[in-house]
Amino acid sequence: MYTGSFVRRRASLPACLAILLGWAGMLPAAALEVAVQRVPAPLPTTAGTVLVYELNVRNPDAACARLADVRAEGGSGAAAIVQRYQGPVIAANATVYTAAMDGVPRAATVDVPPGGGAALFFFLRLSDGAPAPATLRHRIAWSACADGAPLRTLDHEFAVADTPPVLVGLPFRGTGWVAGDSPNAGGIHRRTLIRARDAAGQLVPGRFYVPERYAIDWVVVDAEARRALPPLDQNAGYLAYGKEIIAVADGVIARTRDGMGDQVPPYPPSGQTEQTAAGNYVMQDIGGGHYAFYAHLQPGSLRVREGQTVRRGQVLALLGNTGNSTEAHLHFHVSDAVDPLASEGVPFAFDAFEATGRVDGMDEENGLFDDYAAHAPVARAARMPASFEVLDAPPVTASRTRSPPLVAPPRRDRP
Repeated sequence: MYTGSFVRRRASLPACLAILLGWAGMLPAAALEVAVQRVPAPLPTTAGTVLVYELNVRNPDAACARLADVRAEGGSGAAAIVQRYQGPVIAANATVYTAAMDGVPRAATVDVPPGGGAALFFFLRLSDGAPAPATLRHRIAWSACADGAPLRTLDHEFAVADTPPVLVGLPFRGTGWVAGDSPNAGGIHRRTLIRARDAAGQLVPGRFYVPERYAIDWVVVDAEARRALPPLDQNAGYLAYGKEIIAVADGVIARTRDGMGDQVPPYPPSGQTEQTAAGNYVMQDIGGGHYAFYAHLQPGSLRVREGQTVRRGQVLALLGNTGNSTEAHLHFHVSDAVDPLASEGVPFAFDAFEATGRVDGMDEENGLFDDYAAHAPVARAARMPASFEVLDAPPVTASRTRSPPLVAPPRRDRP
């Protein structure tokens, strides 16, 4: 994850590439401006199909504005979905920023400052077997920040995309891989906002990127629920450390960084910036305007160079603990530009894996997960794993040496 833009992470999650920005907000009594950050498309996960997106609510007025009620809805009948935020729940699903693009600490109310704005986070789960809605409708009720100010409402609607997720292979081989903070309602990755800058490096008011919208932090767990063996201040004791990271598709290496040293686990490193948070990394052009991003790689382990063509399954590097990282883990996501920061995360799914369990809570004292529930392997195809689901990678066979086709677009309930 990125730190230094706007975000908070659960303390038990290994600090990833990020410079977390904390925001809170305000609004005017004149008019609000609302735009969807990136139009969502249905994402099939092992826990159901979801729509993941953000609304950027801006306040061009000279007075503070307070959000009182936020409602999102789409579809009809049995396929109808509704998500509503009120009071403190709005604050729990918002990041507010000032006119200078500084984050505002979270408060009980979402008060958007003059010239600033708020990012509102939505995670809509479709009913089992239901089609995605053709459109999503939103109503935001707000007032001036003064007590007793009358409410006003603002409506915003957009069409849902029917683009299928990018289908890729897993970025590793082996068993016991944990999908840390894959897309979920309260996820930290999707709350990592990177402030946009112009060609001169100046912040652009009201603009940001969400590169980690669909990101995953991968660690490894064994049958004893251990992700590390003592001593926990040695990288070699972490089961993920040194694992081979492989290309998820055919493509061309677009950007790399090497030379950053490993951090000392399990402590948060100091002095990290947006630019160094990813540590050593590889960005791969996998076609269609999509880029696979592999971060926190071991120094000196990169086996590819920029401009090199690689095949799916080819080893790119070894997994390390570089950048803004508290322990060895792979940060992986797919974005729409060849930049770890100035890009938007796009939905992706893995073509094949076996789900074998779930974990939750990381104990920093003994290297164990607090809760580990294993089950018989369940074959999954064209899905995103649920957050903290444990999975095994299928053997790499000749049939999987080339990039798979995209999954068929889901049916829609368009009239």
